[in-house]
Amino acid sequence: MATMTNAAAPAKVLSQQKSAFAGNGRALAPARVARAAAARNVAVRAEVKEIHMPALSSTMTEGKIVSWLKGEGEQISKGEAVVVVESDKADMDVETFYDGYLAYIAVPDGEMATVGAPIAFVAETEAEIAEAKAKAAAAGGAA
Repeated sequence: MATMTNAAAPAKVLSQQKSAFAGNGRALAPARVARAAAARNVAVRAEVKEIHMPALSSTMTEGKIVSWLKGEGEQISKGEAVVVVESDKADMDVETFYDGYLAYIAVPDGEMATVGAPIAFVAETEAEIAEAKAKAAAAGGAA
């Protein structure tokens, strides 16, 4: 019977100890507070965005602009087809990921562009179209 009480004693001691994985919850609190404080200080600022030549297939390294479906200065919406690109396999409509105005077309109809290269610039407002053209000129396009 002495062996049973000795065997039960270590089990009781183990059950009273805190698990190393349980934690006390305080370790995460400062990080949550820091993230919440940072979120309050974020300022929303409009910016010029780029439309890049997409990789339409796993083997595509460059694509040809068949035609632009929208012209410079026209308003575009997220998910709207703006350009037709010819890949090594087929012609496909390419949609934009942004709302705004097609400010500058960097690669005109019939020209080639490597995958990932900017083919156009999008401004969030009409007032930012000049800024988008300046960014295109700085990136190497002729605005």
